[in-house]
This record gives sequence, C-alpha cells and structure tokens, in this order.
Amino acid sequence: METRPRGRDGTGVTNTDAGPGLVEPVPGYRTRVVDEGARDGPAVVLLHGTPLDLRAWDPLVPALRATRRVVRFDARGHGVAEDVPVPDVGRLAADVVAVLDHLGVADAHVVGHSWGGEIAQRVAVEHPGRVARLSLVCTRASPFPPFGELAASLRGGTVDLEALLGRWFTPAERAEPAGAAATVRAWLRDADRERWAEALDMIATFDGLADLAAVAAPADVVVAELDAVATPAHMAEIARTLPDAACHVLPGARHLAPLQHADAIARVLLA
Repeated sequence: METRPRGRDGTGVTNTDAGPGLVEPVPGYRTRVVDEGARDGPAVVLLHGTPLDLRAWDPLVPALRATRRVVRFDARGHGVAEDVPVPDVGRLAADVVAVLDHLGVADAHVVGHSWGGEIAQRVAVEHPGRVARLSLVCTRASPFPPFGELAASLRGGTVDLEALLGRWFTPAERAEPAGAAATVRAWLRDADRERWAEALDMIATFDGLADLAAVAAPADVVVAELDAVATPAHMAEIARTLPDAACHVLPGARHLAPLQHADAIARVLLA
C-alpha cells in the first residue's frame, strides 16, 4: 500500500462502485468514502483506528463484500481529511450517521477498531436506531492515561516510532521490507502529528463503559491475546457490560489485528 494511494483515475481518490469517493457529509468535513460490495446485502460500516485511515480495512474487505454492502471512510484528522481537527467523540459518532444518511443507509452493522471502536460505542449509545449490530475490535471503554503522555511526545517531537512499532510487531516483522509493519511505519511517519495527538487525547480520557449497559444491539467483542492496550481483561469487562455480547479471542494476535488476522475477524463478522 502506498502512503498516499492513487485511484484508477490518478486523482489520489479511492474509486468506488459509485465513482470517485470524496464527499462532504457535514459542512467543513470533506472526506473519502468507499461504498462497495453487495448493494442488496446488509450494510457494514468500518471505523478505523488512529493514525490510520480507511485503508486499514483493506485485508478484511474482500471477505465481506460478496454478501455485505461495505462502507468505510476517513475520520476527521486522518487520510484525506487530515486537515480537519479531531473533535469530541459525540461529533465523530454523528459523522458516522451523516455518512449513512448520505448513502441512504437506514441502519448498519457498525465495526470499530481501536480509536474507531470508541466512536462505534458512541454511535450505539447515542444513535441506537442506526446500529443493527455492534462489533468492537481491540478497543477500550475506559480511560488509558499513557496515551496522554504519548500525545505530548508527538507534540514535542520526541516520539519514538520504532518503539511504537515494537508494541504491535515482532522484530522479524519489523525487519521485513514489505508487509504490514512497513505499511504501518509509513502511516506513522506521514501522519499529521497534531491530529494524531488529538485522537490519542480522546483515548486517554474516554470513559464510556457504564453507558454500554444500555446498548440493545447484539455485539461482538474481538480480543487480541497479546494486546497491551485493549487488554483481554479489559475487553472481557466490555463484553460483560454489554447486554448481548459474545467475546472472541484471537490467539497470538496484537493490537493491529485487522491487518494481520483479517480472516479470523471476518469469520466473526459474518457469523
């Protein structure tokens, strides 16, 4: 994957079934939307983590689009929308609804990874009628203060990107010239540091665990066994709080599971 992908028309925009995907679902927020797959199938909306963008779901989409309408987009501060400041999580949840409205989708299976999982939680809590099913992948529902320190290091120019990669990939994976680690390294290097820091500040203070008790939609909680942030213990607590949740553990997986364990996650989402 290139760090700034080109669409088939050479414009830098990812093309979709419906043509070039730049839209403005909310005034002042112009983003890239990919809408593909089975148009008569259930809709699935995929919400990426930080500082990634919609391409983080590339390994997963092929398994879904034969039977699902698959929607993904760049959140504020990320991808083609990196010049848009990251607001509060309620505004980010409203953006998801605005994209669904733009596409004429009444409700969807909402899937969120990491930071995107926190946005997905707010969609389920604040816009329950739009969520047919909720899937949370390697995310948190309680504050994670160390990310406030990481945000400060980004703003101060002292962040160690290789140390971050060491949380997600083995030394052998980081040494490969191509593959997931190389792709993520390029994402980290090219990310807007302030936008990334804004998203990390949100994760550092996000506190929505108690609210999950009111979520009526059936839910999946997908756990990476070796995740040091969205730990198995914390995600088990999320699963216990949700009224109708099934917990799935991915053995040997780390935080960026959608990039490396897409087939296993797809099996959960299609079940």
